[in-house]
Amino acid sequence: MKRFSGKIPIIAAAVLLTLVITVLGCVSAVSASSSRRASNAQTALISADSADKNTSYAGWLNNRIQQASHNRVKWLGELLKATGHEVTGGGDDILRQAYDLGWIPAYSMTDMYMPLSRRYVGYTMTRALDYPESYAGYIADITKDESYMSTMAYLGYFIPDINNEIHPGATITSEEFDALCDELDRYSRLKGKSILSFGDSIMYGSGNDGAGISDMIAVKYGMICTDYAIPGATFGICDEKEHIPDQIRKAYAAHKTADIILINGGTNDVNHTALGEMKSGFDMSRRSEKELSGAFERSLWLLRTYWRDTPVIYIRAHNMELGDDKKEKIYGERCMEIAEKWSVRAVDLYNDSGLNTEDASMRSRYTYLNPYTGYTCDAIHPNAIGYAKYYLPLITKAADAELTEEAR
Repeated sequence: MKRFSGKIPIIAAAVLLTLVITVLGCVSAVSASSSRRASNAQTALISADSADKNTSYAGWLNNRIQQASHNRVKWLGELLKATGHEVTGGGDDILRQAYDLGWIPAYSMTDMYMPLSRRYVGYTMTRALDYPESYAGYIADITKDESYMSTMAYLGYFIPDINNEIHPGATITSEEFDALCDELDRYSRLKGKSILSFGDSIMYGSGNDGAGISDMIAVKYGMICTDYAIPGATFGICDEKEHIPDQIRKAYAAHKTADIILINGGTNDVNHTALGEMKSGFDMSRRSEKELSGAFERSLWLLRTYWRDTPVIYIRAHNMELGDDKKEKIYGERCMEIAEKWSVRAVDLYNDSGLNTEDASMRSRYTYLNPYTGYTCDAIHPNAIGYAKYYLPLITKAADAELTEEAR
């Protein structure tokens, strides 16, 4: 009796501990089943299926997954909406629709509960938006059959890090999902719109095989682009340089039209034309085009004359190595003053983008290897990632705002 009675507290403690563990397990299970994370929901579904294939529980869980902030079905639904397809039915219907459209090679019901990775986003997005294969430079962590991930880097969706990796297997975070959905919304607004562009080598895309600002925006958002920019062009008259006002006249003579106009320039003027003076008033019919100020004012007057109702955006280039920092700043600020006078929206990449290619580390990552300088980075012309990371976000935001305001 003595030995038996001595074990009673131990047995009672064990029973109590078992009850506590059971209760905590139940609470944990409820918490896990109500989680909005697709990975937790997948685990719960597998457990339910292996236990008794409870249909009602699977239906409840499916509804919970459909409300999750980021998962494969939710993502495919956003793609369907952005491309003008009607989204009907549940997760299996969405998967079937994506399969029929050729966005996914195969699917199973468990795809509804799989986490959304960068690789899955890249594969489906490049197909849904019909992106052409584009090369963004060396990316260390993608394979030869993942060219779609290079395209996603080229267009600025996933920017390579300092090790030239874009982490294709990483799960999309809520912040990334929201940003991607914002881009899909922008795509649906801009698709089919047309761009006319004028300017110098930055607009032309000399550091990106001739694919410049307007070209990349057009590809990314399904737009139509006509680019008259020419490398080396100046606003002011310079004998050995092309003349930006002449680009505008050529486009008008060719009866070009557009929903929005992009213009840059002034970079080459720093070393080839005089600054000149701003004039009062807006009648530029007799304005000289010899100097920067007069030629830029006349360019804006020509744009207003030829395409009266078309919004215009001026793009000031980033901080670069032009030899005279003070003069570069003065010329850039004069262009900004003129844009303000003419009520033209300006995108100030010099002050607002953060790109400064006088910095050696930024120069080596974001400008192109110039064959005329022994394949050294030229400190002026952005490469694909330079455009994608620093130019496109600010410019497309401005273009979207202009076109949205025009639609009101």
